[in-house]
Amino acid sequence: MSDRFTPPDPGAPVAVRFPPVQRATLDSGLAVWTLPHTALPVVTMALVVPFGSRHDPADHPGLAGVVADMLDEGAGDRDAIGLAAAFASLGTELSVDVGPDVTTISLTVLSRFFEPAVDILFDVVARPRFEEADFLRVVEMRINRLRQLRSSASAIADRVLLRGVFGDHPYGHSTLGTTAALEALSIDDVRKGHARMVSPVGATCIVAGEVEAAVVHDVVARHAARWPMPNGTGKAVTPTMVQPQPPRVYLVHRPGSPQTEVRVGHQGPSRHVDAYHALVTLNAVLGGQFTSRINLNLRETRGLTYGAHTGFDFRVQGGAFSCDTAVQADATPLVVREILAECAAVGTTRPAVGDELALAKSSLTRGYVRHFETPAHLAHAAARLATFDLPENTFERYVPGVEAVTAADVTAAALRYVRPQEATVVLVGDGTAWRDQLTEFGRPVEEVEDR
Repeated sequence: MSDRFTPPDPGAPVAVRFPPVQRATLDSGLAVWTLPHTALPVVTMALVVPFGSRHDPADHPGLAGVVADMLDEGAGDRDAIGLAAAFASLGTELSVDVGPDVTTISLTVLSRFFEPAVDILFDVVARPRFEEADFLRVVEMRINRLRQLRSSASAIADRVLLRGVFGDHPYGHSTLGTTAALEALSIDDVRKGHARMVSPVGATCIVAGEVEAAVVHDVVARHAARWPMPNGTGKAVTPTMVQPQPPRVYLVHRPGSPQTEVRVGHQGPSRHVDAYHALVTLNAVLGGQFTSRINLNLRETRGLTYGAHTGFDFRVQGGAFSCDTAVQADATPLVVREILAECAAVGTTRPAVGDELALAKSSLTRGYVRHFETPAHLAHAAARLATFDLPENTFERYVPGVEAVTAADVTAAALRYVRPQEATVVLVGDGTAWRDQLTEFGRPVEEVEDR
Protein backbone atom coordinates (compact mmCIF):
# COMPACT_ATOMS: atom_id res chain seq x y z
CA MET A 1 0.00 0.00 0.00
CA SER A 2 1.43 3.36 -1.01
CA ASP A 3 1.81 6.27 1.36
CA ARG A 4 0.02 9.21 -0.23
CA PHE A 5 1.94 11.62 1.99
CA THR A 6 5.30 10.49 0.60
CA PRO A 7 6.08 11.89 -2.84
CA PRO A 8 7.21 9.30 -5.39
CA ASP A 9 10.84 9.12 -6.37
CA PRO A 10 11.52 11.07 -9.53
CA GLY A 11 12.23 8.99 -12.58
CA ALA A 12 15.13 9.41 -14.95
CA PRO A 13 14.88 12.33 -17.38
CA VAL A 14 13.45 11.44 -20.78
CA ALA A 15 15.80 11.86 -23.71
CA VAL A 16 14.88 14.58 -26.20
CA ARG A 17 14.64 13.48 -29.82
CA PHE A 18 14.46 16.65 -31.85
CA PRO A 19 13.18 15.87 -35.37
CA PRO A 20 15.64 16.33 -38.22
CA VAL A 21 15.31 19.72 -39.86
CA GLN A 22 14.83 19.52 -43.61
CA ARG A 23 16.48 22.63 -45.02
CA ALA A 24 16.43 24.57 -48.25
CA THR A 25 17.44 28.10 -49.26
CA LEU A 26 15.58 30.18 -51.83
CA ASP A 27 17.31 32.41 -54.36
CA SER A 28 16.33 35.46 -52.29
CA GLY A 29 18.39 34.15 -49.35
CA LEU A 30 15.37 33.03 -47.32
CA ALA A 31 16.07 29.76 -45.51
CA VAL A 32 13.15 27.31 -45.36
CA TRP A 33 13.13 24.71 -42.57
CA THR A 34 10.59 21.92 -42.24
CA LEU A 35 10.09 19.84 -39.09
CA PRO A 36 7.63 16.96 -39.52
CA HIS A 37 5.18 16.31 -36.68
CA THR A 38 2.15 14.18 -37.56
CA ALA A 39 0.47 13.70 -34.19
CA LEU A 40 -1.94 16.59 -34.84
CA PRO A 41 -3.40 18.00 -38.09
CA VAL A 42 -1.92 21.43 -37.44
CA VAL A 43 1.01 23.48 -38.69
CA THR A 44 2.96 26.22 -36.92
CA MET A 45 4.93 28.75 -38.93
CA ALA A 46 7.59 30.96 -37.42
CA LEU A 47 9.30 33.52 -39.63
CA VAL A 48 12.52 34.65 -37.94
CA VAL A 49 13.75 37.95 -39.39
CA PRO A 50 17.12 39.26 -38.18
CA PHE A 51 16.04 42.69 -37.00
CA GLY A 52 15.42 43.78 -33.45
CA SER A 53 16.13 46.64 -31.08
CA ARG A 54 19.88 46.07 -31.61
CA HIS A 55 19.39 47.32 -35.18
CA ASP A 56 17.81 50.62 -34.18
CA PRO A 57 19.69 53.71 -35.40
CA ALA A 58 21.21 55.70 -32.54
CA ASP A 59 18.76 58.57 -33.12
CA HIS A 60 15.71 56.29 -33.38
CA PRO A 61 15.60 53.88 -30.43
CA GLY A 62 12.37 51.91 -30.74
CA LEU A 63 12.22 52.03 -34.55
CA ALA A 64 12.36 48.25 -34.96
CA GLY A 65 9.49 47.89 -32.52
CA VAL A 66 7.35 50.40 -34.42
CA VAL A 67 8.12 48.70 -37.75
CA ALA A 68 7.06 45.35 -36.29
CA ASP A 69 3.93 46.88 -34.72
CA MET A 70 2.91 48.29 -38.09
CA LEU A 71 3.17 45.01 -39.99
CA ASP A 72 -0.32 43.82 -39.06
CA GLU A 73 -1.92 47.27 -39.43
CA GLY A 74 -2.92 46.41 -42.97
CA ALA A 75 -1.10 44.66 -45.79
CA GLY A 76 -1.70 44.30 -49.51
CA ASP A 77 -5.41 44.77 -50.26
CA ARG A 78 -6.48 44.47 -46.60
CA ASP A 79 -6.66 47.14 -43.93
CA ALA A 80 -6.07 46.22 -40.27
CA ILE A 81 -9.63 44.99 -39.76
CA GLY A 82 -9.62 43.03 -43.00
CA LEU A 83 -6.28 41.47 -42.09
CA ALA A 84 -7.54 40.38 -38.67
CA ALA A 85 -10.69 38.97 -40.28
CA ALA A 86 -8.62 37.02 -42.83
CA PHE A 87 -6.59 35.36 -40.06
CA ALA A 88 -9.75 34.72 -38.03
CA SER A 89 -11.34 32.97 -41.03
CA LEU A 90 -8.45 30.49 -40.88
CA GLY A 91 -8.92 30.00 -37.15
CA THR A 92 -5.69 31.73 -36.20
CA GLU A 93 -4.15 35.05 -35.27
CA LEU A 94 -0.75 36.56 -35.99
CA SER A 95 1.85 36.90 -33.25
CA VAL A 96 4.71 39.40 -33.69
CA ASP A 97 7.46 39.25 -31.10
CA VAL A 98 10.30 41.79 -31.22
CA GLY A 99 13.48 41.01 -29.31
CA PRO A 100 16.95 42.49 -29.09
CA ASP A 101 18.29 40.50 -32.06
CA VAL A 102 15.37 39.16 -34.12
CA THR A 103 11.68 39.59 -34.78
CA THR A 104 9.59 36.42 -34.92
CA ILE A 105 6.26 36.40 -36.75
CA SER A 106 4.26 33.24 -36.10
CA LEU A 107 0.88 31.57 -36.41
CA THR A 108 -0.69 28.12 -36.04
CA VAL A 109 -3.37 26.77 -38.40
CA LEU A 110 -5.00 23.50 -39.34
CA SER A 111 -2.90 21.75 -41.98
CA ARG A 112 -5.53 22.27 -44.69
CA PHE A 113 -5.22 26.05 -44.28
CA PHE A 114 -1.44 26.07 -44.64
CA GLU A 115 -1.22 27.72 -48.07
CA PRO A 116 -3.74 30.53 -47.48
CA ALA A 117 -1.95 31.30 -44.21
CA VAL A 118 1.38 31.51 -46.03
CA ASP A 119 -0.18 33.81 -48.60
CA ILE A 120 -1.34 36.30 -45.94
CA LEU A 121 1.87 36.00 -43.91
CA PHE A 122 4.05 37.09 -46.82
CA ASP A 123 1.69 39.96 -47.57
CA VAL A 124 2.34 41.12 -44.00
CA VAL A 125 6.13 41.14 -44.32
CA ALA A 126 6.40 42.18 -47.98
CA ARG A 127 3.47 44.55 -48.55
CA PRO A 128 2.59 46.38 -45.33
CA ARG A 129 0.44 49.43 -46.03
CA PHE A 130 2.10 51.83 -43.56
CA GLU A 131 -0.70 54.38 -43.61
CA GLU A 132 -0.28 57.65 -41.72
CA ALA A 133 -3.37 57.25 -39.54
CA ASP A 134 -2.30 53.79 -38.42
CA PHE A 135 1.22 55.05 -37.72
CA LEU A 136 -0.01 57.92 -35.53
CA ARG A 137 -2.23 55.56 -33.54
CA VAL A 138 0.55 53.00 -33.03
CA VAL A 139 3.04 55.66 -31.92
CA GLU A 140 0.49 57.22 -29.55
CA MET A 141 -0.19 53.80 -28.01
CA ARG A 142 3.53 53.20 -27.49
CA ILE A 143 4.05 56.63 -25.93
CA ASN A 144 1.11 56.03 -23.62
CA ARG A 145 2.61 52.67 -22.71
CA LEU A 146 5.86 54.38 -21.76
CA ARG A 147 3.91 56.84 -19.61
CA GLN A 148 2.17 53.95 -17.86
CA LEU A 149 5.49 52.23 -17.23
CA ARG A 150 6.78 55.32 -15.43
CA SER A 151 4.34 54.48 -12.66
CA SER A 152 5.73 50.95 -12.38
CA ALA A 153 8.79 50.73 -10.14
CA SER A 154 9.58 47.31 -11.59
CA ALA A 155 9.57 48.57 -15.19
CA ILE A 156 11.70 51.58 -14.24
CA ALA A 157 14.25 49.34 -12.55
CA ASP A 158 14.47 47.09 -15.60
CA ARG A 159 15.00 50.01 -17.97
CA VAL A 160 17.64 51.68 -15.80
CA LEU A 161 19.49 48.38 -15.41
CA LEU A 162 19.61 47.91 -19.20
CA ARG A 163 21.21 51.34 -19.60
CA GLY A 164 23.58 50.70 -16.71
CA VAL A 165 24.76 47.35 -18.01
CA PHE A 166 24.93 48.08 -21.75
CA GLY A 167 25.45 51.84 -21.85
CA ASP A 168 24.99 53.39 -25.29
CA HIS A 169 24.92 50.06 -27.10
CA PRO A 170 21.48 49.37 -28.66
CA TYR A 171 21.05 46.56 -26.12
CA GLY A 172 20.78 49.38 -23.59
CA HIS A 173 17.21 50.28 -24.53
CA SER A 174 14.02 48.27 -24.72
CA THR A 175 12.01 47.66 -27.88
CA LEU A 176 9.68 50.49 -26.82
CA GLY A 177 12.48 53.04 -27.19
CA THR A 178 12.01 56.46 -25.61
CA THR A 179 9.26 59.04 -25.64
CA ALA A 180 11.47 61.66 -27.29
CA ALA A 181 12.51 59.26 -30.07
CA LEU A 182 8.92 58.20 -30.74
CA GLU A 183 7.71 61.79 -30.86
CA ALA A 184 10.39 62.58 -33.46
CA LEU A 185 9.61 59.53 -35.62
CA SER A 186 7.85 59.88 -38.97
CA ILE A 187 6.03 57.44 -41.21
CA ASP A 188 8.84 57.91 -43.72
CA ASP A 189 11.34 56.70 -41.08
CA VAL A 190 9.23 53.58 -40.64
CA ARG A 191 9.04 52.90 -44.38
CA LYS A 192 12.80 53.30 -44.73
CA GLY A 193 13.39 51.15 -41.66
CA HIS A 194 11.22 48.40 -43.12
CA ALA A 195 13.03 48.54 -46.46
CA ARG A 196 16.38 48.22 -44.69
CA MET A 197 15.59 45.77 -41.90
CA VAL A 198 12.80 43.45 -43.08
CA SER A 199 14.61 41.39 -45.69
CA PRO A 200 14.60 37.73 -46.78
CA VAL A 201 18.40 37.79 -46.59
CA GLY A 202 19.31 35.97 -43.39
CA ALA A 203 15.67 35.26 -42.52
CA THR A 204 14.38 31.76 -41.74
CA CYS A 205 10.89 30.43 -42.42
CA ILE A 206 10.23 27.52 -40.06
CA VAL A 207 7.27 25.19 -40.61
CA ALA A 208 6.51 22.43 -38.12
CA GLY A 209 3.60 20.03 -38.24
CA GLU A 210 1.62 17.80 -40.56
CA VAL A 211 3.04 18.90 -43.90
CA GLU A 212 5.69 17.53 -46.26
CA ALA A 213 8.96 19.35 -46.92
CA ALA A 214 8.39 19.38 -50.68
CA VAL A 215 5.01 21.07 -50.19
CA VAL A 216 6.50 23.59 -47.78
CA HIS A 217 9.27 24.49 -50.21
CA ASP A 218 6.87 24.89 -53.14
CA VAL A 219 4.30 26.97 -51.25
CA VAL A 220 6.82 29.20 -49.48
CA ALA A 221 8.85 29.75 -52.67
CA ARG A 222 5.77 30.88 -54.62
CA HIS A 223 4.45 33.27 -52.01
CA ALA A 224 7.82 34.58 -50.80
CA ALA A 225 8.64 35.63 -54.36
CA ARG A 226 6.83 38.92 -53.63
CA TRP A 227 9.31 39.70 -50.81
CA PRO A 228 11.99 41.92 -52.37
CA MET A 229 15.66 42.05 -51.58
CA PRO A 230 16.74 45.12 -49.57
CA ASN A 231 17.02 48.26 -51.67
CA GLY A 232 19.42 50.14 -49.42
CA THR A 233 16.83 52.76 -48.52
CA GLY A 234 17.37 54.47 -45.20
CA LYS A 235 20.28 55.13 -42.93
CA ALA A 236 22.66 52.18 -42.52
CA VAL A 237 23.38 51.00 -39.01
CA THR A 238 26.98 50.15 -38.23
CA PRO A 239 27.17 47.13 -35.91
CA THR A 240 28.70 48.02 -32.57
CA MET A 241 30.20 45.68 -30.03
CA VAL A 242 29.17 45.71 -26.40
CA GLN A 243 31.67 47.71 -24.36
CA PRO A 244 32.35 47.15 -20.63
CA GLN A 245 30.49 49.56 -18.35
CA PRO A 246 31.82 50.77 -14.99
CA PRO A 247 29.75 49.63 -12.00
CA ARG A 248 27.43 52.19 -10.46
CA VAL A 249 24.64 52.48 -7.93
CA TYR A 250 21.66 54.11 -9.60
CA LEU A 251 18.94 55.45 -7.30
CA VAL A 252 15.51 56.40 -8.63
CA HIS A 253 14.03 58.18 -5.62
CA ARG A 254 10.28 57.60 -5.12
CA PRO A 255 9.18 59.36 -1.92
CA GLY A 256 6.78 57.36 0.23
CA SER A 257 7.35 54.05 -1.51
CA PRO A 258 6.93 51.17 0.99
CA GLN A 259 9.06 48.86 -1.19
CA THR A 260 12.28 49.09 -3.12
CA GLU A 261 12.75 47.44 -6.49
CA VAL A 262 16.28 46.04 -6.50
CA ARG A 263 18.31 45.04 -9.55
CA VAL A 264 21.91 43.84 -9.42
CA GLY A 265 23.57 42.93 -12.70
CA HIS A 266 26.47 43.09 -15.11
CA GLN A 267 27.38 42.06 -18.65
CA GLY A 268 27.44 38.35 -19.40
CA PRO A 269 28.29 35.94 -22.20
CA SER A 270 26.49 35.29 -25.46
CA ARG A 271 24.53 32.10 -26.09
CA HIS A 272 27.62 30.55 -27.69
CA VAL A 273 29.51 30.36 -24.39
CA ASP A 274 31.24 26.99 -23.92
CA ALA A 275 30.12 26.81 -20.30
CA TYR A 276 26.41 27.07 -21.15
CA HIS A 277 25.30 23.92 -19.28
CA ALA A 278 27.39 24.87 -16.25
CA LEU A 279 25.85 28.36 -16.28
CA VAL A 280 22.23 27.20 -16.33
CA THR A 281 23.08 24.80 -13.49
CA LEU A 282 24.81 27.57 -11.56
CA ASN A 283 21.76 29.79 -12.02
CA ALA A 284 19.46 27.06 -10.67
CA VAL A 285 21.63 26.92 -7.55
CA LEU A 286 21.93 30.66 -7.08
CA GLY A 287 18.56 32.14 -7.96
CA GLY A 288 16.79 30.44 -10.86
CA GLN A 289 14.16 28.58 -8.85
CA PHE A 290 12.17 28.82 -5.60
CA THR A 291 14.64 26.66 -3.66
CA SER A 292 17.66 28.63 -4.85
CA ARG A 293 20.03 30.29 -2.39
CA ILE A 294 19.08 33.93 -2.82
CA ASN A 295 15.35 33.28 -2.58
CA LEU A 296 15.76 31.06 0.49
CA ASN A 297 17.95 33.70 2.11
CA LEU A 298 15.77 36.75 1.44
CA ARG A 299 12.31 35.18 1.55
CA GLU A 300 12.42 32.10 3.76
CA THR A 301 15.13 33.05 6.27
CA ARG A 302 14.75 36.84 6.48
CA GLY A 303 11.16 37.43 5.33
CA LEU A 304 12.10 40.54 3.34
CA THR A 305 10.56 39.69 -0.07
CA TYR A 306 7.95 37.56 -1.78
CA GLY A 307 10.61 36.30 -4.16
CA ALA A 308 14.04 36.92 -5.66
CA HIS A 309 15.25 35.62 -9.00
CA THR A 310 18.47 35.51 -11.02
CA GLY A 311 19.00 34.81 -14.69
CA PHE A 312 21.41 34.88 -17.61
CA ASP A 313 20.03 36.85 -20.57
CA PHE A 314 21.88 35.31 -23.51
CA ARG A 315 21.99 37.45 -26.66
CA VAL A 316 23.78 37.28 -30.00
CA GLN A 317 26.46 39.88 -29.23
CA GLY A 318 26.71 39.26 -25.51
CA GLY A 319 24.33 39.11 -22.60
CA ALA A 320 23.74 39.93 -18.97
CA PHE A 321 23.53 38.31 -15.57
CA SER A 322 21.15 39.89 -13.08
CA CYS A 323 19.17 39.45 -9.89
CA ASP A 324 15.80 41.09 -9.38
CA THR A 325 13.55 41.41 -6.35
CA ALA A 326 11.26 43.81 -4.51
CA VAL A 327 11.88 44.24 -0.78
CA GLN A 328 10.57 46.19 2.17
CA ALA A 329 12.09 49.66 2.03
CA ASP A 330 14.00 49.70 5.31
CA ALA A 331 15.89 46.51 4.35
CA THR A 332 17.28 47.85 1.06
CA PRO A 333 21.01 48.08 1.92
CA LEU A 334 20.90 44.71 3.71
CA VAL A 335 19.34 43.02 0.68
CA VAL A 336 21.96 44.43 -1.69
CA ARG A 337 24.70 43.22 0.65
CA GLU A 338 23.18 39.73 0.78
CA ILE A 339 22.79 39.47 -3.00
CA LEU A 340 26.40 40.52 -3.58
CA ALA A 341 27.58 38.15 -0.85
CA GLU A 342 25.67 35.17 -2.26
CA CYS A 343 27.03 35.87 -5.74
CA ALA A 344 30.57 35.95 -4.37
CA ALA A 345 30.20 32.86 -2.15
CA VAL A 346 28.97 30.46 -4.83
CA GLY A 347 32.36 30.65 -6.55
CA THR A 348 34.49 30.76 -3.41
CA THR A 349 33.49 29.93 0.18
CA ARG A 350 30.22 28.06 -0.54
CA PRO A 351 30.55 26.09 -3.77
CA ALA A 352 27.59 24.06 -5.00
CA VAL A 353 28.07 20.41 -4.02
CA GLY A 354 26.17 17.28 -3.00
CA ASP A 355 22.38 17.33 -2.74
CA GLU A 356 22.12 21.02 -3.61
CA LEU A 357 23.85 20.48 -6.93
CA ALA A 358 21.88 17.30 -7.63
CA LEU A 359 18.58 19.10 -6.97
CA ALA A 360 19.52 21.94 -9.28
CA LYS A 361 20.42 19.56 -12.09
CA SER A 362 17.28 17.45 -11.69
CA SER A 363 15.09 20.58 -11.76
CA LEU A 364 16.54 21.39 -15.17
CA THR A 365 16.42 17.93 -16.73
CA ARG A 366 13.36 16.09 -15.39
CA GLY A 367 10.74 18.08 -17.27
CA TYR A 368 12.83 19.33 -20.17
CA VAL A 369 11.20 17.01 -22.72
CA ARG A 370 7.82 18.71 -22.27
CA HIS A 371 9.11 21.69 -24.26
CA PHE A 372 9.01 19.65 -27.49
CA GLU A 373 5.51 18.14 -27.55
CA THR A 374 3.64 20.19 -30.17
CA PRO A 375 4.33 21.77 -33.57
CA ALA A 376 4.37 25.17 -31.83
CA HIS A 377 7.00 23.92 -29.38
CA LEU A 378 9.14 22.60 -32.23
CA ALA A 379 8.82 25.73 -34.37
CA HIS A 380 9.80 28.07 -31.55
CA ALA A 381 12.66 25.79 -30.50
CA ALA A 382 13.93 25.85 -34.08
CA ALA A 383 13.58 29.64 -34.01
CA ARG A 384 16.17 29.68 -31.21
CA LEU A 385 18.49 27.60 -33.38
CA ALA A 386 18.08 30.14 -36.18
CA THR A 387 18.46 33.16 -33.90
CA PHE A 388 21.74 32.02 -32.39
CA ASP A 389 23.00 29.85 -35.27
CA LEU A 390 23.13 26.79 -33.02
CA PRO A 391 23.78 23.16 -34.03
CA GLU A 392 20.74 21.03 -34.76
CA ASN A 393 21.53 18.68 -31.86
CA THR A 394 21.51 21.52 -29.30
CA PHE A 395 18.37 20.30 -27.56
CA GLU A 396 19.38 16.64 -27.61
CA ARG A 397 22.65 17.61 -25.88
CA TYR A 398 20.94 19.59 -23.12
CA VAL A 399 20.01 16.82 -20.66
CA PRO A 400 23.30 14.90 -20.92
CA GLY A 401 25.15 18.21 -20.87
CA VAL A 402 23.56 19.29 -17.60
CA GLU A 403 23.93 15.81 -16.06
CA ALA A 404 27.66 15.90 -16.85
CA VAL A 405 28.19 19.22 -15.02
CA THR A 406 30.44 18.80 -11.97
CA ALA A 407 30.85 20.88 -8.85
CA ALA A 408 34.18 22.10 -10.24
CA ASP A 409 32.44 23.20 -13.47
CA VAL A 410 29.90 25.26 -11.51
CA THR A 411 32.60 26.86 -9.37
CA ALA A 412 34.67 27.75 -12.42
CA ALA A 413 31.63 29.21 -14.17
CA ALA A 414 30.75 31.25 -11.09
CA LEU A 415 34.24 32.68 -10.78
CA ARG A 416 34.30 33.72 -14.42
CA TYR A 417 30.73 34.79 -15.15
CA VAL A 418 29.25 35.99 -11.84
CA ARG A 419 31.27 39.04 -10.86
CA PRO A 420 29.63 40.97 -8.04
CA GLN A 421 32.53 43.42 -7.91
CA GLU A 422 31.53 44.56 -11.43
CA ALA A 423 27.78 44.65 -10.83
CA THR A 424 25.64 47.71 -11.30
CA VAL A 425 22.98 48.20 -8.61
CA VAL A 426 19.62 49.81 -9.37
CA LEU A 427 17.30 50.86 -6.55
CA VAL A 428 13.84 52.30 -7.18
CA GLY A 429 12.24 53.42 -3.94
CA ASP A 430 12.26 55.94 -1.13
CA GLY A 431 15.96 56.47 -0.43
CA THR A 432 15.47 58.99 2.39
CA ALA A 433 16.48 56.61 5.19
CA TRP A 434 19.29 54.70 3.46
CA ARG A 435 20.70 56.90 0.67
CA ASP A 436 23.81 57.69 2.75
CA GLN A 437 24.57 53.98 3.21
CA LEU A 438 24.98 53.31 -0.51
CA THR A 439 28.62 54.41 -0.58
CA GLU A 440 29.53 51.22 1.32
CA PHE A 441 29.18 49.28 -1.94
CA GLY A 442 32.34 50.89 -3.27
CA ARG A 443 30.98 52.35 -6.50
CA PRO A 444 29.72 55.80 -7.52
CA VAL A 445 26.14 56.62 -6.54
CA GLU A 446 23.98 58.48 -9.07
CA GLU A 447 20.42 59.64 -8.59
CA VAL A 448 18.62 59.35 -11.94
CA GLU A 449 15.19 59.61 -13.50
CA ASP A 450 13.67 57.17 -15.94
CA ARG A 451 13.11 58.72 -19.35
